Amino acid sequence: MPKKWILVLVSAGLLLAACSTSQPNAPADNPALGDVLPPDVALNVQNEASALLGVPVESIQIQNVEKMNWPNACLGLPEADEACAQVITPGWLLTFSLAGQEYRYRVDATGTVIRQEP
Repeated sequence: MPKKWILVLVSAGLLLAACSTSQPNAPADNPALGDVLPPDVALNVQNEASALLGVPVESIQIQNVEKMNWPNACLGLPEADEACAQVITPGWLLTFSLAGQEYRYRVDATGTVIRQEP
């Protein structure tokens, strides 16, 4: 086999290996969530919850995902004096437990708007 082909095969193998790395705590770690929730959206919620609760990201394991259509761009949870676009906003309701307490987070389809339910 010519050296050129070996170089092509090795390069392709390295490229495939680099593309196959997964993010920690993404739904890929939980096969039940992998088909429902994009990994970057899950990771955004886990990072947000980690910062708010003061716990390591690794301790936040999403247990339930429910597809939702929120009533506005604030995901139905506007903050005081916040104007929310009155448009149906697709997303998810994510649930996890930590130290015996259940937490519920609302998120839009892109993972940029995240709200913790009271």
